[in-house]
Parts: sequence; structure tokens; C-alpha cells
Amino acid sequence: MVRNVVGDEWKTVSSVLLASLMFVTLSFAAATPASATATSRRHHHAITRHAAHAAAPLYKGALLEDADSGRVLYAYNADMEWPPASMAKMMLLLVASEQIAAGRVHVNDPVRISERSAHTMGSRLGLKEGDVYPLGELMKAALVKSANDAAVAVAEKVGGSVEATVRMMNERARTLGMMHTEYQTVDGLPPRPTHDVDRTTAYDLATVGRALIRETNLLEWSGQQQIEFDNGVCMLNNTNHLIGHFEGCDGLKTGFTFQAGFNVTATAKRGNMRLVAVILGAPSNAQRFAQAGKLLEFGFDRYTALSLLRSGEPLPVQVRAQTGRTIQPVAARDLKVVLPKADVSSVKVVYDIPSTIDGVVHAGEPLGRVVALDHSGALTEITAICPIDVSPAAVELGASDAFGATTPPSNANHQQVNQ
Repeated sequence: MVRNVVGDEWKTVSSVLLASLMFVTLSFAAATPASATATSRRHHHAITRHAAHAAAPLYKGALLEDADSGRVLYAYNADMEWPPASMAKMMLLLVASEQIAAGRVHVNDPVRISERSAHTMGSRLGLKEGDVYPLGELMKAALVKSANDAAVAVAEKVGGSVEATVRMMNERARTLGMMHTEYQTVDGLPPRPTHDVDRTTAYDLATVGRALIRETNLLEWSGQQQIEFDNGVCMLNNTNHLIGHFEGCDGLKTGFTFQAGFNVTATAKRGNMRLVAVILGAPSNAQRFAQAGKLLEFGFDRYTALSLLRSGEPLPVQVRAQTGRTIQPVAARDLKVVLPKADVSSVKVVYDIPSTIDGVVHAGEPLGRVVALDHSGALTEITAICPIDVSPAAVELGASDAFGATTPPSNANHQQVNQ
């Protein structure tokens, strides 16, 4: 059984809980982020904000992205390598969730607490060697409570050992394009207080955060201020103090070590727009949440999400098959852009789809692309796909008639439609 629950992340920060909540509550009437150089790197249209005579920012690095597209809305030292501290657990939990989805392990699988797990220091639950808990409960504790002993137990279960799981984490980072991230631990715990061994960047943290949002259900846990552990043996208090105090916030993960300072990867959703904010190296527990709240509020104040097409929606263009009949392409996925509210009227949609095709085309095959643009250029694009099989046999059966049998105008497929 769990005898005690130690600390929020480290015992050294637990005394600032009350001050943190008061500061965060008073800080959400947020101003524009401090002066910074924004860089787009591999993302769309990073936004540069300069505030005259602005004070130095209260962080070493920061990033704000649209969670769906990865469009950068604000960046400050976002390529700077920095210790992730306990935010390393985000990749651990992504790997664990993917192993569950693949059927290699199950959320209710029993996990026996090893000597290594029981003796893991830092933020911990106080797990005892030989105790047994469901894998999902340990994942919950690693996410919400940032429990290092639970993280080690999860790693030993999903990878067979901590070292094997670290390799899995690094392999997954490569597939996500996280080229400036290197994990040597599953929990972010430094081998000694002033020496972190894991390295990442704000860009890479946002990338793994977006993968967690997209591919897992972990926000159901990270969005709760308190959550039961082991059928109510104890309650876990969320280390993310934005939960319950910032509208729409439901994740993701905090991190603290003496070298890294106070860090957080936070996400919030309002309406149809979800944002991800990363703060690295804040000087205090209160400031990491205050600065993350300012970034998120800045994003919701200045930007909007514009839905242009739904997945499967027929497009207002026609393509003539070799047989002479026509088909109407559909959107392969949703087309949505996030842009400054003032720029909404400038958005256009371009259908880059050929007016004729030769040969057999199968359902789901790409026919072209649909591009959303504003006055600064392309914002994002999706694929236009064929909704049916197109072949001589299909035409004889009249299968394509339902998708239009009229002759398209000669230039119909390169039109622009104002949205």
C-alpha cells in the first residue's frame, strides 16, 4: 500500500503552492509577451512580437503553437537546448500509450514494484518493493503527480527495463522529428542535483505534447486538479496549477530541477482552437504558470481558428476521367487554419487539382491538393482524394454518376474561393 505522497514535484517547491495560486489568479489579465525574436524553423508563419522597452522575460525560453497544425504564434529561444526535467515523462507516457494501443501491454496489467523503482528519489509516491499496481494507475501517477518511482515502474513494464525504454523514447523522438532531444532517463531525474543529462528544446517539447494530444487520452487525467490513485488509497494533486485556474487548460506536464529551473508544457482549448505553450527556466513555481498563462491568453486574444472544409466534404471542382465521365473529389481531412483575427477576411482557398485524369483511380487515391492562403502566402494544405473507384467497369455500372456526370469548365480546377 502507499503510505505517503511526497511533494508536488520536489519537496523544495511544495511551500510555494499557496503563493503560486494567488499569483496565477492575479496574472491572467495577460499582456503581450515580452520582446522576443520569433522563428518559424519547420513551422508555418512564426509571429514576431516586439515590445518597446520591455523588461527581460521571466523565462529562458518560450513557445506558443497551434496544437493542430504546429503553427508558431510566439517563440523566444525555442531552439535552445534545455533540460526537460520531469517533462521527459511526456515521451515515456507517449511510448507507453502506443504500446497499449498496439496490444503489447494492457492498461490493467499488474506491475510489480522493483527495488529500483522503490528506491527512486525526487518526487515520488513512496511505492514499496513487491507491491503490485495496474499499469494505468502508475501512468496516471507519473503524469499527474510527476512520481519518479511510478515512472520507473512504467518503463520496466512497457520496455522490459529502464534502459530499453529510454531507447524506445529516443527512437520515437526521431520519428517525430525531435532532432534536438536526447533522453538518458525516463523520469528527468538528474544523477546529481546540479547535473541534468536529458536535453530537449521548446520546439521538441511542443512536438511531443501535440502527439500526446493527438494520439492518446491522457488529457482525461492531466485535466483534473485531483485524481484518485489505486481506488482511493490516496488522492494525487496535480503539479500543474493552471488546471482549474485557467479557462480551458487540461494539461500537460511540469518539470523542475535545480539546473533546469521551473518549466511547464501547458495546453488549453477554447472553442475549436487548442494551443500549446512551453515555458523553460522560469525563476519560480509561480512564474512558470503565470508566464504560460500569459502566452495562452495572448494566443486566444489575438488568434482564431477558421474551419474551411470538413473531412470527406465534396469539393466545388470536377475531374474528367479517361472514360469521359466526371468525379467530384473530396477533402482527405479537415482544412482549418489559425491566424490573427484581423486577417480572416484575407483567407482564400485554391484547388490545385487537374481537370482530367487517365487510367484507373481507386477510392482514397490523391487527385490533387487544396491550399489555404492569406496575404502572406500559404498557410496549410490538404489532399483532395477520389471518393470512389473509377474504372471502365465502374462506369458501365453507373457508379460514378452519383458524383457528377457533367462536363467541367476548362479552367474550373484552379479557381480561388473567398472564405
